[in-house]
Amino acid sequence: MASTELKLFTAAMAVETAHQLDDGLINPHDGATDVPSTVIAVAIAVAAVALYPRLAGWARAVLAGLFGLAGLVAGLDMHVIPALQHGAEGSDYTGFGHAVAGAVLLALAIVVSLTQASRQPAPQ
Repeated sequence: MASTELKLFTAAMAVETAHQLDDGLINPHDGATDVPSTVIAVAIAVAAVALYPRLAGWARAVLAGLFGLAGLVAGLDMHVIPALQHGAEGSDYTGFGHAVAGAVLLALAIVVSLTQASRQPAPQ
């Protein structure tokens, strides 16, 4: 695994985690902080970054793809589209970053998948 791959994964996960902290503790949508959910989300992100370099290529692609899909869909649905319709406020600003980080993770998953596929021996 290239160090660039790990740096991209770590940076995108850091952006997604920063948004989780903002959305759960600093600027919650309903006005009530959600400490348990935020702690769990941060713990999952830290575990994912710690485990990422130890995984096989296909598993790294799946992990990046799942976090990417979740980040892109949640960022667009909960922050980008409403901000474009009604104006940005609160955690919408980090929500834009969440969507971008999700797109980066999806792109990373595609690149890792293609790289792994090219390393597979040809069927006989």
